[in-house]
Amino acid sequence: MIRQENSTRSFTTFVVLWTIAIAAIVVAGLQSAAWRGAASGRETVARTRAKWAARAGVEAQIAALTFATQTPDTSSAFGTREDLAGAAAGTLGDVTYWVEHEERTGIKEGAADAHAKLNINRLSRDSMLLLPDMDESIADSILDWIDADDDPNDLGAEIGQYLSLKQSYVPRNAPFRSVEELELVSGVRAEYVRGEDWNLNGVLDPNENDGNLSWPPDNADGKLDAGWSALLTCVSEAGGLAVSGLPRLDLTIASAEEVQNRLKLDSQQGQAVADASQTVTSMADFIRTPLRDLVPQGATLLSGRAQTALQNLTNEQIALLLDECTLGEEAAGGPRRGKLNINTCDDELIEYIAEITPGVADALILERNARSGGFSDLMDLLSVPAVTNEILAQLYEVLDVRSNVYVVTSRGRDTGTGLEVEMVATIDRSTLPVMIKETRIR
Repeated sequence: MIRQENSTRSFTTFVVLWTIAIAAIVVAGLQSAAWRGAASGRETVARTRAKWAARAGVEAQIAALTFATQTPDTSSAFGTREDLAGAAAGTLGDVTYWVEHEERTGIKEGAADAHAKLNINRLSRDSMLLLPDMDESIADSILDWIDADDDPNDLGAEIGQYLSLKQSYVPRNAPFRSVEELELVSGVRAEYVRGEDWNLNGVLDPNENDGNLSWPPDNADGKLDAGWSALLTCVSEAGGLAVSGLPRLDLTIASAEEVQNRLKLDSQQGQAVADASQTVTSMADFIRTPLRDLVPQGATLLSGRAQTALQNLTNEQIALLLDECTLGEEAAGGPRRGKLNINTCDDELIEYIAEITPGVADALILERNARSGGFSDLMDLLSVPAVTNEILAQLYEVLDVRSNVYVVTSRGRDTGTGLEVEMVATIDRSTLPVMIKETRIR
């Protein structure tokens, strides 16, 4: 009997201990799950805070760009860049943001100027062939990708070649929408486009500066080699608002009085510009040809002594005309592929434009670097000894002194956890309010 009671007590003790052990495991599991849930919740909150901090950086750049557009500093070509740099960092409670980008000379605060790069949709074949790793077949294939037809250039590729691939697709037959899209072109390798900047954020990240320890391969020299992405863009846009902040005046439909008032001309000049605008094919015609010679025969104003009395436009008047006016195609939403900004581009970028001779390119950069305020308007380029009115008219087709589109790389950080979120946004001041054209979050 005593032996049976002892056995019963031992079993009961075992059951109790086993139950306690199971309960302890369950409690520990619940605690672990609760801790993981809490940690996950904290990380989610921190990531959300960092994301909105990054967005605050984008909004700060938009505000600075809006201010620069509405109150332009006409005395300096670098006023907008300085305004953007002044709004490049901030603290909001327990989060911070900063905006920066990489240039050949190092890290720069503020958004990157998209017009400081060559627009691939605007480049000629001869200019493309000056790019590193470029050959004739790739250049022809790029042109085939952009053009609207399905007829390949001599060494190019059209729809038939792409459909024959194992992973087939069709070419866009329209302008590129992103630099990454170049990788779809026949013969183009990703390393040509990206170089070390594998995520194409314009900033040297740790994995892009560690040799072969992690992808991508890099030379660990502390400088970003971004391949074609350092030279090319497809988001820059020409035209947009006038320097005054007003919509540009379309000369093909404007009255002589509107032209006169907008450009501060006398009545004869206003009528002459309005008449000439019915026959000229480019704004560059006002640079290369005196106004008297642009007015068509039988025009409203000029005949006999009146034509003799007409004053040709001064360089200042032509500069204002270029800044404030446009011709019909652009005003109607025609091609607006951005030109290279001579003020903000790297010294070497201009060498990739085949239409500019090396002598003129060197003279332009020498004069640009000697000016603390850069070129305020395109007519300033006439101060370069190598530039004549005819050469300037040619430069007008490829160069500009003002930019519309900027790429903002904004990083937000939650100071409590150190967690960071990166936001890359393309912003455009061609119209007001400033528009966000694209946003990517990493």
